[in-house]
Amino acid sequence: MFPVKSEVFINVSSLPKGDSEFKGFIFFTTRCQMSDDMELNINHGVPSLRVDFVPCPPPAIPGLIERLPFHHLNENNRYVCSIYAVFKWLEQRICSLSLDNVTQNLLSRNELPFNVNQEFEYCGDMINIRLENDPSQLYGRKLRLSSLERFWGTQPSPYMSVERDSNGTITGYKGYLFEIIHAIQPLYNYTYQVDFPSKGKYGKELANGSWDGMIGMILDQRADIGVGAFSIIHSRYQVVDFTVGFYQESSSILIPSPIENHQLLACTKPFRLEVWLSLILFVIILPGILWRHFEFNHRCGEKCPQLAKQYFFVLGVLVGQSGQKLSSVGFSPRFLGAVWCLATVVFASAYVGILMSFLRFPKLSPVITKLEQLPASHLKWAVLRGTALDHLFTEATTGVYKTIGEELIKNHRGTLIDVHDDFIKRVIHENYAYIGPKSNLEYALHEDYIQSGICRLSIIKQDFFKVNVAFALPKGSPLKPLLDKKILQMMEAGLGIYWKKMYWPPSKGKCDTFRPLDVGPKSLQLIDLQGTFLILFIGYALAIASFLAERTC
Repeated sequence: MFPVKSEVFINVSSLPKGDSEFKGFIFFTTRCQMSDDMELNINHGVPSLRVDFVPCPPPAIPGLIERLPFHHLNENNRYVCSIYAVFKWLEQRICSLSLDNVTQNLLSRNELPFNVNQEFEYCGDMINIRLENDPSQLYGRKLRLSSLERFWGTQPSPYMSVERDSNGTITGYKGYLFEIIHAIQPLYNYTYQVDFPSKGKYGKELANGSWDGMIGMILDQRADIGVGAFSIIHSRYQVVDFTVGFYQESSSILIPSPIENHQLLACTKPFRLEVWLSLILFVIILPGILWRHFEFNHRCGEKCPQLAKQYFFVLGVLVGQSGQKLSSVGFSPRFLGAVWCLATVVFASAYVGILMSFLRFPKLSPVITKLEQLPASHLKWAVLRGTALDHLFTEATTGVYKTIGEELIKNHRGTLIDVHDDFIKRVIHENYAYIGPKSNLEYALHEDYIQSGICRLSIIKQDFFKVNVAFALPKGSPLKPLLDKKILQMMEAGLGIYWKKMYWPPSKGKCDTFRPLDVGPKSLQLIDLQGTFLILFIGYALAIASFLAERTC
């Protein structure tokens, strides 16, 4: 026999009288036959809850009465879960009386309707969990959390931020990570305290084999959960466990704003290579066609135009400086010459128009477009110390990762930094590249545009090193199954997307595409026409060489 304590029942005398008065049955029994007889005789139009303290066969007509199988639980948690489950059942039934029809219809279409057995199961899961350093039940206990306050620019990180009063006293915590903690908290009625690592790091393995930062706190049994945006990487996984991932983060590179393309060969840019080759082919072939046409078809003998004159005619028409006339002998060559004149008008107009657009509206290109180009560029680079990217580069043994990591260790072109926001200024003014999580870089890009009003920064288009973000736990922590289950349920319900919209800046910003810092056409400078002056210089040099050769002969 299990003694049913009076606290299980609720005093309904204070409920509103009349139509809103709650009517229903809750019956406990230790004999299946007695419960089956009661099910057959009660009014099935009234809400009823049956509590079984012994295993019973399934009902003959499923769904008429809700059941709670208390016999699954041990004596330590029956009482707590009986109160919790029965009160949740009463709460749902009583509150539904005061709802209007529209709200009731909306709740009835909910993808996750209330289920008293599900609530009962969650309670049992939580009660059965034990902390390794505390043999008492977790329900109602205090968890020790390790977390890290960081700033992205002047704003706190969207992952976690600290709320303080006017005296600087901590009053609470918020952000994407603590939305998860707070969402689970009401169900299991736990409290928590938050401690910060002494050196403000996620954690890195030291030379003596120990770890610092939040991972070090977990290994030293000073924290039950590492509430941080931990990237799940191999070196960390060897010493701690992780929950399921609740966010996928990729890495990218923050670089100075795009630079204007070099204008030395601007005169060749209006046409692609295949267009230039086609024009050259026409200039070579067309004079020969005209010359042969005169010789074979019109029998003009010595009066036929020379081949050299045909070249002067074709070239002169093309550059708009023709001083040669086409022979009046025959209609077909004159017609062919007229077609060439018409085509060159189109070519010349297109060339001039596109050339001016290139010069007055210059195209901007990023300094680099992918990670592999970084070592060969003029940029230096920086990585935040103690992060997954620090591990990635400094522990790499091959490829571009090793090249970047060696410079970080030597502190030559690469630098390991401790503060994110100070380095943004160096990206703008000192030709540095900052390698970090893409959401972090997008935040910095957005904030700098808000402050300056122009796009002084950009992010390369290539993403690399995609990792899942999760909480860190001690190895073999009994909290892992419960946290995994609840986090998966929240992510499947779309809460992760909702929380990201709450804390991250808009994903599409003003500086997402490369564009000039000042809007509108610009006046042409000497550097814009350097290709033209180069042609003049080469031409005059060849003319002088020809002159000297003639004088020598």
